[in-house]
Amino acid sequence: MVVPESSTLRIEALNPGHLSQWGRTGRLDDLPRFQAFLLGNWLSRFEQRFPDLLPSRSPRCLVALEGTRPIASVVARPFNRRGSCWMLQLPELLCSDLSFGERRVQQELLQQALHLPVVQVCSWVIRAPAADAGSIALLRELGFQPLRPEQCWEPPPHLPSESGENPLPRGLQWEGLNRRTAQLLWPIEQGGSFSHLRQITDRHWLDLLDRQGPGCGALMDGAAVLAGCIRLTESGESGVLELFRDVAWDPRLDQALPQVLRRIHQRGRPRAVLTAFDDAPLARILEGEGWSRGEEQLLLGRSLWRRQPSPRNLQLSRSLDQMLGRLRPQGTPLPTPSLGDRH
Repeated sequence: MVVPESSTLRIEALNPGHLSQWGRTGRLDDLPRFQAFLLGNWLSRFEQRFPDLLPSRSPRCLVALEGTRPIASVVARPFNRRGSCWMLQLPELLCSDLSFGERRVQQELLQQALHLPVVQVCSWVIRAPAADAGSIALLRELGFQPLRPEQCWEPPPHLPSESGENPLPRGLQWEGLNRRTAQLLWPIEQGGSFSHLRQITDRHWLDLLDRQGPGCGALMDGAAVLAGCIRLTESGESGVLELFRDVAWDPRLDQALPQVLRRIHQRGRPRAVLTAFDDAPLARILEGEGWSRGEEQLLLGRSLWRRQPSPRNLQLSRSLDQMLGRLRPQGTPLPTPSLGDRH
């Protein structure tokens, strides 16, 4: 999107000149985070230039400028290694005294992000609080559709002690994410998504390897997986984890999941854990372990996939002999009725 020249609101890719103005935003604590985004902007150019050699991992950051002062930002990052699906974050305001309306700033940032020069991109996803009616309305205007409701859980205030961990039920073990466990965990992770969501995200089991981190892993019974925990790629190293389980409830989860949650809390120290919104058995265990129900979130998606047109040059008239020839290969040719005028 091109901002009118008469406006002093500009949208630009993050560059070193913007960081030199960061003191005017009053948020110097965020400077290291945006320095990492600047590095990601540079790395993403190489990833886009050599897509067959480098998987898409680096984020891109756009900033809204009022004159030369950064006032808001939006971050986009690949949601899969192919780079066909990207994740957007809701625009972040960098200062409170805006000359422009907040909605206008958010809209122009998101529109510009949706037109990033990424050749492979075919779809976008974004998470928004379900109670934020303004953001959801704006996203709907931009073509996003709700895909899945999710429940956010905040951890207990006190960390559990390592010595207080009880052993898992016999036969079960907790393993970190690696190539073996990622392949076994993949069907469970995909089981909670319907076909349209899987088409939009367009992921492969290798993408789970990019979502490992402290506290992440799989609850294993030999070669079978009962539950898993992965990191949300947009939440940073110590942010939000996603906890999911197999569709069928295994009674051993009643004893195993409390131990898993304590391990996740102790080693991952997440800000929150995300689960399926309607998973009542898992919610019961989380509440029993002192986790408090947070905000409901909504995952939305916008697809650029195009349906392949059907070929128009189909032969609409074929002889009966061509259609039935395989059924009676040794038979004599059948007469084909004529649809022409009879005189």
